[in-house]
Order: sequence, then C-alpha cells, then structure tokens
Amino acid sequence: MNKRKVILALIIVFLILGGVLFYLKVGWLMLGWTSIDGKKMGYCFDVALDPNKERLFITAGQSGLHILNTDNGKLEYVTTYYDDGYYRNLKIRRGEAYVADTKRGLVVLDISGESPITTWVQADGKAGGLYLEGDMVYMAAFGEGLQIFDISTPDLPVLISSLETPGNAWDVWVKDGFAYIADFHSGMTVIDVSSPAEPRYIGTTTWVDGYQSAEIIRGEGNTVYIAAGSRGFITIDISDPLQPVVTSIYRPIRIAYAEGLAVRDGIVYLAVGSEFLKISSIENGLHIFDVTDPYLPELLGKARFWDWPEGVGYPSKYTKSIYG
Repeated sequence: MNKRKVILALIIVFLILGGVLFYLKVGWLMLGWTSIDGKKMGYCFDVALDPNKERLFITAGQSGLHILNTDNGKLEYVTTYYDDGYYRNLKIRRGEAYVADTKRGLVVLDISGESPITTWVQADGKAGGLYLEGDMVYMAAFGEGLQIFDISTPDLPVLISSLETPGNAWDVWVKDGFAYIADFHSGMTVIDVSSPAEPRYIGTTTWVDGYQSAEIIRGEGNTVYIAAGSRGFITIDISDPLQPVVTSIYRPIRIAYAEGLAVRDGIVYLAVGSEFLKISSIENGLHIFDVTDPYLPELLGKARFWDWPEGVGYPSKYTKSIYG
C-alpha cells in the first residue's frame, strides 16, 4: 500500500513538473501570441514596421518573412511568405521591403498587398545586413565587402559600386557620407561613400586581440554600437570618422553572446544569448543601457528569456520587438 502511494506521489510530481516546464517553454513565451501558437517561426533575425499598414515584418531565415498586424502592442499573425534563400535583414521604404538574403544577396519584395511578391533578386549574391538612405541601398555582402545599389527605380536596383573590406562584412550603418561596417573578423571598417560610385577605404578599428566578432552595427548621433558576439557590446565615438575611438566594452559572463541591438534616444536594447547545457540560460535575454554618456554606459536592467534571443528591433517610436 505504501509502495503504491509512493509511486502515485512520484507520478503526480512528474506531471506537475511537466506542466510547469510546458508553461515556461510554451505558455510564457507565447503569451499574447495565441493566433500563431501552431506556427513554426524559425530563426528570426530582424524586424521592420510598415507604419501605413500597421504591420510588422519579421525575417526568419529559411522560414521566410512573417507578417503580423499590430494593434496597441498586440500582435495578430497574418501570413508567412517564402520563395527561396535565407532571409536575414530587412529595411522598408514605402511599398517595398529590401531583404538581405545570405544565399541570394539583395531581394526586393512588393509589400503593398496582403501578401508579399518577389519583384527582383540579385544574381549570385550574398548579404548579411543593409542600410537605406535616399535612393541608395548599402549592403554588407560578407566576403564581397560593401555593395551599393541605386534604387531610384524601386523594383529594379542597379549595382553601382563594390568594395572589399579587410574582414567579412556582416552589417552596415551610414551617416554623413561614411559607411560603418561590422566587419566580423577585423572590427569596424569605415568607408567614405560621399561618392557612392567610388567608395574609398578609410580604416578599421579593433577592440581586442585576435578576431573581433563584429556582427551587428547601429548608430545614433556621433556614436556607433556593435554587437560583437563573445566579445561583448562595443561603443565607439565617431565624432572624427577618420579616427574612431572605442569608448567602452561591456562583456556579459563568458558563455554569453551579444547578438543584436537597437538604439533610440540614448537607450540601447541589447539581445544577449546564453545557453548552458541546452537546459539552462544565464544572462539570456534583453539588457538595457543608458548610453547618454558613451564613455560610461549604465546598465538599467535585464529581462530574462527562455529561448535564445537573436536580435532586437525598434520599428517605431511606440513599439519594440525582440526576436530569436
């Protein structure tokens, strides 16, 4: 009799633990996302908001492009679009989405309708990140370096120039005629793009010995911010683009990786991934900094997540999205 009670008690304990784990892994993560509980979101990288349609677009690797309606912070799944390749980064201008595809390069989607339509694909390209300014797309093309496209005809980009970088170009941010490249192995590479048809290499800034692990780059004012994987979160003063100065380095614990970031109004939102034995996470989640003084960033707080966060976007003044 006592043996039966012990077995029954063990069964109840296992059921309770199973329920708790299910809640943490599924219920907690999907809270407020009931309309897409059954969807496979894939490995999500980037996000952009169409303010006119009030729709959120999420690039998700080989899962394609997810589209959600937004309503006062609530998200409602609409559809997923995928034609080919591996969607990594995107920027939106009017009715077009420009996608950095790691297998195909630059891809242009018409997003004016309910579901996207592919209107143009680069031949034999590869891309990690991109930046839109005026009628130009600046694209980080991995081993091909920086590529610059004229998109004055939105669905017919023209490659007007290309310049190899010392490392492997993963991402790009542009300000005042200079392109700042997250040049994975080498650091932050600066390129003069005041004449887009004739880009000119300026120099490369490093912050550690060995490979730099520069993955994602964003900027605001005279400061750029780099998510540098195991090397941490890097802040660089670009008041003089010819002589950038590393002002601070934030390193989470050893097994944590700075994966993505967004910045607005002196606040940086940093996505930090950390897994230990695949069952426990340490430092995993969103780290928030006040970077009003780029020489002394202040950690304001952390929000822990269960799953690995790959990036964070700030698509509008009123909404922000964490994806992974």
